[in-house]
Amino acid sequence: MGLSSKALRSALIMLALLVHGQSSAQAQTKMTVAYSSIGPMATGVWMAKESGAFEKYGLQTDILLITSGPVSVQALIGGDLQVVSAASNAVINAVLNGAPIVAVGGTANRPYHRLFVQPEINRLEDLRGKALGVTRFGSITDNLSRILLRKHGLEGAVNVRQMGGTIEVAAAFQNRLIAGAVTSELRVSPPSQPKILVRLVDMGIPYSMNMIAVQRDYLRRNPEAVENMVRAYVDGLAFMHRNKERALKIIAKYARLNDTKLIEQFYDDAMTYLDRIPRAEPEAVQTILEFMGKKGVPVETFQDNSIVDKLTREGFFEKIFKKS
Repeated sequence: MGLSSKALRSALIMLALLVHGQSSAQAQTKMTVAYSSIGPMATGVWMAKESGAFEKYGLQTDILLITSGPVSVQALIGGDLQVVSAASNAVINAVLNGAPIVAVGGTANRPYHRLFVQPEINRLEDLRGKALGVTRFGSITDNLSRILLRKHGLEGAVNVRQMGGTIEVAAAFQNRLIAGAVTSELRVSPPSQPKILVRLVDMGIPYSMNMIAVQRDYLRRNPEAVENMVRAYVDGLAFMHRNKERALKIIAKYARLNDTKLIEQFYDDAMTYLDRIPRAEPEAVQTILEFMGKKGVPVETFQDNSIVDKLTREGFFEKIFKKS
């Protein structure tokens, strides 16, 4: 028995909807994005995920925490993920050692970390003969600690100890195994009473904090997906600017905070230090290279600015933040 014209029409509509749904699903590019700390540098990734920005730009994205810049970069090199938001010095060091990766964005060009110390430490000289804790050798906490010590003539006079991660650094401070730590925050419980001795931003040193990196081959094969990832990241930042209350809840969720004051401070750091245009500035990269004894290596060695430049020409950044 043949179908009536009405039934046939309905069947064709249902088929069209089914095909459309399948093609929409296929259009979503799967992507795993890692971030290397639960500090403010990760906030743009969290916002892009929670605001739906990744989906908006055709990406089906999983995000995960790998608590170390060097370790997360190794995961990128190994092909375990497609994108990493990690400490710039870890990305640069990997490239200098031949890793086939490249940064397509830089999230901040000023150091927002602080030197937290035990209450009896009143000046940098008081650290002589004592220890500072870092997450891992080669991490951003290690890099900034050594730059600070070198600047003040204390390199070699202060022991730098590798702890493993931010939680381990806090535990070492809590148990007075270290005199201090250069970090974005130090989560300890009473009676421990850390105080901020130095705000690294006050040193006036340009410093590329974080880069968004991919494998060079992945960028070559999937330029549109990588561009859409950058768009989604910036869209997430704009969402944070527009929706403070929602952003505070997202920060509380991912940073695992429940103290209102700490959540506000975290939000303020993200708003202050995360650049609206995610470009790693040459002078901020050169600070890292100079510390590594590689002064003068061009930023293009590590950074492909073509996507950011294209979005700038399009007026993408201006338009998306104009809505904020």
